[in-house]
Amino acid sequence: MTDDFRPTLSINLGAIADNWRALNARSAGGSAAVIKADAYGLGAADCGPALLAAGAERFFVATLEEGCRLRAILSGAPWIGVLEGLSDPSAFARAALTPVLNTPEQVQAWLQVRGSLPTELVVHVDTGMNRLGLSPEAAAGLFGSEVWRSASRRLLMSHLAEAEDPTAPSNRSQLAAFTAAMEQAEPGAEGFTASLINSSGHFLSEDFCRIGLGRPGVALYGANPCPGQPHPLTPVVSLHAPLIQVRRVPANSPVGYGSTWTTARESVLGVLALGYADGWPRAASDRVSVALDGHEAPQVGRVSMDTVVLDLTDLPSALQQVGTLATVIGPGLPLERFAEGAGTINYEILTSLSRRAKRVYLSA
Repeated sequence: MTDDFRPTLSINLGAIADNWRALNARSAGGSAAVIKADAYGLGAADCGPALLAAGAERFFVATLEEGCRLRAILSGAPWIGVLEGLSDPSAFARAALTPVLNTPEQVQAWLQVRGSLPTELVVHVDTGMNRLGLSPEAAAGLFGSEVWRSASRRLLMSHLAEAEDPTAPSNRSQLAAFTAAMEQAEPGAEGFTASLINSSGHFLSEDFCRIGLGRPGVALYGANPCPGQPHPLTPVVSLHAPLIQVRRVPANSPVGYGSTWTTARESVLGVLALGYADGWPRAASDRVSVALDGHEAPQVGRVSMDTVVLDLTDLPSALQQVGTLATVIGPGLPLERFAEGAGTINYEILTSLSRRAKRVYLSA
């Protein structure tokens, strides 16, 4: 029972640290920590220091703003790379951030702000995803230049498009394209690092894991990087929400916006203080159940912004009470079931979880 109608999101920082250690051990060159989108919605201010304490020495964020915020959180110690590329060169230099250079124009702009040949270059080469990165032709031109050869630290990276599917032919074709780029970039030279695998890539074959630095993101935060397979890591989040109203209604009573669900019998309905503004996708209406003290209760009717309705009819009367807590995410109720019900991916569910919830950070 609870007197507070807010949901509670519990985040296990110890599990995040354990997940990083496990992934770091799988990659031949160790692993960085991707902490973009405010640590996938879980809070960079808490997750960042936990990952740093676990041993992470390199971090990636998506944007310059995220990089500046993470630098303020972690101070001057770790390396921080910004995946979107080079936007404001002077701001990157002031915050000691490293841009992941995605175009020849960004390479030239970085040279100008440094005022000389840079000591470090981080370059993204596109290997078939056709999103960010230099074309193979542009990358080859860079690798043959004095700019590349003079840098004492060089990181070459790319990104896998279908790593969550180990049977996808694109994994092998991207590996071949990246291997060709590595050969042009002189991988045997001192100060060279390669980075290809993302969260799911850590669970492809040894050919992928031996490439170099891993860049796990969503897997750190408890999402399953291997869809359809047993979770190889540790879940991180649990989400609970209270019943804020309970009512008994007759058969043939419509429920929710649009009257899309109607009771087939006299029913007990409970209103849960959680909706699509808290990360329960509207597209998952009528497709997800929760647990109240181990008893399953299906959600019925359309998901609203702030609430959902549960069918409590078959639950013990002691649970049909205002204040009873429902487990929405927790043991046996993973992020992935929301994703399946909404026709989306666990990334979207994780990054959408309640901003209104009380957040409880656990060390273990």
